[in-house]
Amino acid sequence: MAFKTKIKCPICGGNAILSKAGMETMNGLIRIKDNPVYECQKCKETVASGEMVDRALEKARHQFNFERQIISTGGSLAITLPTDVSKYYRLSKGKTIQIIPQAKNEFRVITQKQ
Repeated sequence: MAFKTKIKCPICGGNAILSKAGMETMNGLIRIKDNPVYECQKCKETVASGEMVDRALEKARHQFNFERQIISTGGSLAITLPTDVSKYYRLSKGKTIQIIPQAKNEFRVITQKQ
């Protein structure tokens, strides 16, 4: 779906023009370039529609997705995590995580006790 090229700014009522801007999420761990937004010519605020936000979140999910090969260590199986993911979730050797089965091909990992 194409977005309107111009809308009324929901903040000040001025003209907001379709533009592209960068977006960071998860404390800068994920950067999405050229995200569609509206920039108000009057108040200079940047706003996005719900659909724009949904598309940005979908891009983030896709960008943050990574694949790892299961390895063998001793008599167990292991999965390595990228350094930036380990840092973001404050994981280190010796910390404990919870693994909870969700469905036949899915499980959830909890990094800290709630």
